[in-house]
Amino acid sequence: MQTKLKSFFVSLYIWAFIVFTILPFFLLYIVVWILLFPFDRKKRIAHYFTTLWTHVYLTINPGWRIRVENRDRIKRNSQYILVSNHQSIIDIALLLQLRTNFRWVSKIELARFPFIGWVIWMNDHIVVRRGDKQSVVQMSEACKKSLSQGVSIFMFPEGTRTRNGEIQEFKEGAFILAKDTGVPIVPIVLDGASSALPKKGFWFRVSQVFTVRVLNEIPADIVCKLDLQQLIDHTRTEMIRELGSMRNAERA
Repeated sequence: MQTKLKSFFVSLYIWAFIVFTILPFFLLYIVVWILLFPFDRKKRIAHYFTTLWTHVYLTINPGWRIRVENRDRIKRNSQYILVSNHQSIIDIALLLQLRTNFRWVSKIELARFPFIGWVIWMNDHIVVRRGDKQSVVQMSEACKKSLSQGVSIFMFPEGTRTRNGEIQEFKEGAFILAKDTGVPIVPIVLDGASSALPKKGFWFRVSQVFTVRVLNEIPADIVCKLDLQQLIDHTRTEMIRELGSMRNAERA
């Protein structure tokens, strides 16, 4: 009962802080976006601002700790297709702490939310309507354009958040894009978010360690060599193995 009560008050504090600060942060974001628009065509600085913005939300709870490991495996001035497992709505804030510029591929429903959706459009992130073939084609072309401009693409190959914290089956989109463009894939594994705020949950866990770990890239020659299903299986197997390793280390 005491733990539930503490979770209630921590959750109330976090949600209240977000509600009361999201408008000031967004207004400041608009000022930054307008002032830098002529000089920030790739939205690098605007993207970095959202990194700082979300970092505030991740650090307001003193019981949360964030570990970002192997960040240097994402090389500056290189283009990648970044893929990660998807545990919670917290994932977006966590993955922004990689501090590298990229464009999300997001379902269009998320882009309709106030503030979040406005940032998606203003930062040139890419939206897709699931089940709409024309939207998928447009998404693919937008991703290729972004890569040609030197900006990496970020996708959740599971397509939606996991219900049990485990890595689900992967959809093909990110891997078709990698094979079409010959761009390396960088797998990223995160853990802790599903415990802190599970899918369809509302109450935050009081104490939580979040880990974001960048795996070795799958180079372009391997991407081209493997067939589509082999590439999907290889990436997913590596991510499942790494997630298991992370959890074993936590228990030790």
